[in-house]
Amino acid sequence: MGKLRRHPLVPLAAGLVLAAMLGSVPGGRATQGDMAKLPVSSRFGCRNCHQSADPTPGNTALNVFGADFLDHGRVWDAELAAMNSDGDGCTNGVELGDADGDGQRDENVTEETGNPGEVDDCGGGPLIDPSTWGALKVLFQR
Repeated sequence: MGKLRRHPLVPLAAGLVLAAMLGSVPGGRATQGDMAKLPVSSRFGCRNCHQSADPTPGNTALNVFGADFLDHGRVWDAELAAMNSDGDGCTNGVELGDADGDGQRDENVTEETGNPGEVDDCGGGPLIDPSTWGALKVLFQR
C-alpha cells in the first residue's frame, strides 16, 4: 500500500486556526479585567462601555463612557466618577454605585443604578436603603 500524503497547506491552516484562537483570548481577558475595575458591572455588563451587549471582534464599538474610560487609561477614580459621560444628569459614579470614585461600592449597592454610556438612563432605583430612611424619619419626628 502507498503512503498517505498530507496536503502541504494543512500545517499552515492548523497554525492559522491556533493563532486565531490564542489571539482572541487576551481580548476576552482584558474585557473581564476592565469590568472588574468598575465598582459594579452586573446589570449592564459589556454595555457599560460598549454599544453592544455582546461585543465581537467585528463589533467592539465603545459608547461615550467606554471612550472616556479608555481615554482615562482604563482607571476608575474620583475624576472619572465625577464625569457625566453620557450627559444625562447623573455622574458616572452615581450610575456605577461609587459616587466619590474611591473604588469602593457605596453602601447597599449591588448593581448599577443607570448606564453611564446611555443618555437618559439615570436609573430609577432608590439611592438609599428604605430601612435606613425609615430610621432617619423616626429620629426627626421626635
